[in-house]
Amino acid sequence: MAAYDGALGTFAQQIAAAPVEDFWLWTLGAAIASVASFVAAFVSLHKARLIENTPTSRIRSAAQGYVELDGTARMLPGEEIRAPLSGRPCCWWSYRVQKHETRWHNGRSSSRWRTIDSGTSDALFLLSDPTGDCIVDPEGASVHPGVRQSWRGHTPRPAFAPEKASWLQFGDYRYEEQRLQVGDALYALGGFRTQTAHLQIDETVDAGELLRDWKADQKTLLARFDANGDGRIDLQEWEIVRRAALDQVRQEHLARSTDPDIHVLARPADGRPFLLSTLPQQHLVRRYRLTGAAALAFSIAAGTGSVFALTARGLF
Repeated sequence: MAAYDGALGTFAQQIAAAPVEDFWLWTLGAAIASVASFVAAFVSLHKARLIENTPTSRIRSAAQGYVELDGTARMLPGEEIRAPLSGRPCCWWSYRVQKHETRWHNGRSSSRWRTIDSGTSDALFLLSDPTGDCIVDPEGASVHPGVRQSWRGHTPRPAFAPEKASWLQFGDYRYEEQRLQVGDALYALGGFRTQTAHLQIDETVDAGELLRDWKADQKTLLARFDANGDGRIDLQEWEIVRRAALDQVRQEHLARSTDPDIHVLARPADGRPFLLSTLPQQHLVRRYRLTGAAALAFSIAAGTGSVFALTARGLF
């Protein structure tokens, strides 16, 4: 104990004798790190509680608002989504390209990896469960993908992407890519809304708009409805025009009413967490709890260090 006190006392003397600039740089840095880590711990533990306390919903019966869904990642019909570096099809991707740089200062060299390019997908994809499909807008989501790949090369854009990771890699460029694969099991927590096809309709208003469009093209209107060929639409012919417009509007409303509802999951408007993960719920909760505990421990250590430094300096 005496040895510990002696070492601690020596450290306190070194802090007291340190230059003012160095003292405040390290002390304020420790204090800021303590606060930032405490906030990070709170956020991580809050996410863990949300996952535990939010019941899992089915897409067909999900309530409007903040929901938890479990399903499978699928692509929307249309153009295929492909990851920029590997070129492989996926539902979501994120990538980063770094360059290895060496700097010399006062005869000493230092090296670092500098990010020269990065990007994250914002393309829509599907989350499917046994009851239906939901369109996912991944913008603003915290994503935990199933594939994380890193390799090296000699050009800013990779010439190829290896199928498997290898420890034997060369090159001044490092490529990192994350992918959410088609068919991956997907857990989602976010803002859910349904855009229903059964909208409030007004036949009179819609028919009036259609008639205005027809009247703007007099040549076509006369060709269709000028039965007597006198170059104008009389009252009897106008009644036929009106009924034709009303029939067309009713047919369009009928076709629209048979369209399925569209479900969308996106970033909540109230700022609550938006999560997409290939990890099961239990694993995700464990990860957030461990991250929160580590951040809290670091916050306590950094805060204790800054208080100790202030005390050693006689400022606390």
